[in-house]
Amino acid sequence: MAATVAENAVEARGDRVVAYLIDFAILSAVAFGLWLVTFVLNTVLSVGAMAAASPESPGAMGSGSMMAAGLLGIVINFALWLAIGAVLVYYFGYYAETNETVGKRSQNVAVVDETGSPPSQRDRLVRTAVLLAPFPIMLLLGGVLGGFGFVFALVLMAGWLLVEAAVMFVSDDAQRLGDRVAGTYVVSASE
Repeated sequence: MAATVAENAVEARGDRVVAYLIDFAILSAVAFGLWLVTFVLNTVLSVGAMAAASPESPGAMGSGSMMAAGLLGIVINFALWLAIGAVLVYYFGYYAETNETVGKRSQNVAVVDETGSPPSQRDRLVRTAVLLAPFPIMLLLGGVLGGFGFVFALVLMAGWLLVEAAVMFVSDDAQRLGDRVAGTYVVSASE
């Protein structure tokens, strides 16, 4: 007797986790690289603002240069998060076109709908949107709070991903929240 799509999803759960960890590592490395660039830019900006000393008090940072450095720092931080968003759009746009990510391809798992067919583009976008639901809050935290916001944003996303993983592990059909909303499953591609 042939296994159902849900049974195949349960059997592929381990490979799915490995695929997710591969994708997460790739996206985290890119995000960290972008964060490192903005950290260097913000550091150079701060040092430059401090070097703009007032003639009356050498070494003191003028209030105008301090405010300009702060505002430019916020702009740089928002640019960081917009760049991370662009990477996510590219990555998941690639997924939407090919129906696989690097991790899924490496572990030979695929996303399917309830019938075992490739999901519609709408279904792929819905499941990805649920996965990235915290991103607007991350953008706000990271843009306004800079380095501290980056840490808070990472904690927020890690918490959300843990919720998604917990739902996948406790559900009888190995669906995370995004899969439940979109009506999709992740199964072995060889099935």
